[in-house]
This record gives sequence, C-alpha cells and structure tokens, in this order.
Amino acid sequence: MSIKDIMVICDAGEANDFRVETTLQLAKVFNAHITGLHLTPYPNPEKSSSGFNRVIDYLATDQIELTQNTAELLKTKFESKAADIDIPYEWKCVDGIDLQFIIDNARYADFVVLPQGYSRFGEEDPQRIDDYLSIYMGRPTIVVPDIKRVFNLPKRIMIAWDESQEAARAVHDAMPFLEYAEDVQIVSVSDKPEEQKANIIYNDDLRKHLSHHGINAEVINADELADGIGKTILQCALEFDADLIVMGAYGETRLKEVVLGGVTRILLKYTTIPLFLSH
Repeated sequence: MSIKDIMVICDAGEANDFRVETTLQLAKVFNAHITGLHLTPYPNPEKSSSGFNRVIDYLATDQIELTQNTAELLKTKFESKAADIDIPYEWKCVDGIDLQFIIDNARYADFVVLPQGYSRFGEEDPQRIDDYLSIYMGRPTIVVPDIKRVFNLPKRIMIAWDESQEAARAVHDAMPFLEYAEDVQIVSVSDKPEEQKANIIYNDDLRKHLSHHGINAEVINADELADGIGKTILQCALEFDADLIVMGAYGETRLKEVVLGGVTRILLKYTTIPLFLSH
C-alpha cells in the first residue's frame, strides 16, 4: 500500500499547530495530498422572544463570529504551511460537530490524523470522538498526543501484537511506516504461562512475515504489570524509546453500539507516543 492521501483534523487546541506540522512532514515524505478538516462548534440556543433568550441569542451570535474567525485563522495557517513545502492540499470546514461528515470524508483518505482525547462536549464527556471515529471510519488513524511537539517520520516502531484480526489489520495498514523504520519491536503481553508459550510462536510468525518485506524485528514477550495490559504496553514502548505504537483498535459491543475496549482506551488516554490504530 502506498500513502498518497492524508486527512488531519484541525481544531483550536494548543497542540493543533504541532499536529498539523507532523502531518505535513508525513505528507512530504510520502509525496501525498493532505486535507485539513475543521468542525466549528456553533451553539444552537432555542429561539424565543423572552428577554433572557434574546440575551442568549446575542451571546450566541458573538460566539459564532468568534468561531468563524478561528476557522478562518486555522485555514490560513494550514494553507500557508502546505504551500511552503509545496504539497497539494485542500481545506474543508463544516458548521457543528458532525461526526458523519468526518467519517464520510475519512473514507477517501489513506489514513486520518486525530488529536488525542478529542471529545464531543469536553473532557468529561464519556463518548469520546476518537473512540467513535477509530471504530466507524474504516480507515487507519494516527492519534497524535496533545503535547507541543512535532513528531517526525517514526524510526522506532513498536507493534502491540496478539494475533487478533484488529492487530493483523493494523500491521498491514502500517506497512509503509514499518518499511521506513530503522528498528521494529514486536511485543505481546500476558501473565499466563500457557499464553506466553503461544505468544512465542505467534510473535515469531509475525517476525518471519515482516522479514519477507525486508523488515527486521525484535520479539519481546512481556509479563503483564499490575496496572494492566494497557499500561504494560506503554511501559514497553517507553523502554524501547518508540516513536510510534502500532496496534488494533479493539471494540466491545455495548447496548448495540461498538465502543473501544479497555486496553485501547488506556493507551488513548495516557500515551505520549503517537498511536497507529486500525479496526
């Protein structure tokens, strides 16, 4: 698979410029087109002739103007940076938090770059947008940590491997990155002896598969820490000094809705390393 079309979600957060710059760096390496997509969180107060609601309407109008100005600033900065490095680009903006708009556009990208902890109504909302998108977009995502740092093309990649369908899809989707990497590590986590024995076989099978692509990988069978599998994966990634974690976005069915499983949520919440996720 070649990477020729990348989409990045742009917002007004402090880490946006760094996330956009990270995406531009990747687009430059792969000679890819880049689309910047921004959702404006317009308020929608109920209209009323009461004095109180007229005040609310006035404040809402003021807020709309502010969000319009923010969107225009994001557009200008995005287009300027893309033009500076001479890559093809497009800017898209939609009023309101329309998740289907993101999903529909994402399906025409090779992968989508998301901010970490991208929630619908703020940090306390249990329905995080990055959860939803990672499951329903049908495209791989790179979740970039919300820290003020530009992440370059990864040279040290860790694969969180458990022989699942999701993990296999993630490895396949991440192959262009793995082929660029200088060091690759395959990590399986378990606290059960019988699972550890099976992991040795599964990990070696993946190592052989990667070798057919010219990728030399180290195999690690890690004992699960008391904090759980998610924290163990993060600890292994830090010890390896990974600059990308490749893993499956595991889903669970809850009230007829598929949501991300516990391990994936832990990594999304606590990671300081970009995550490459596929479902």
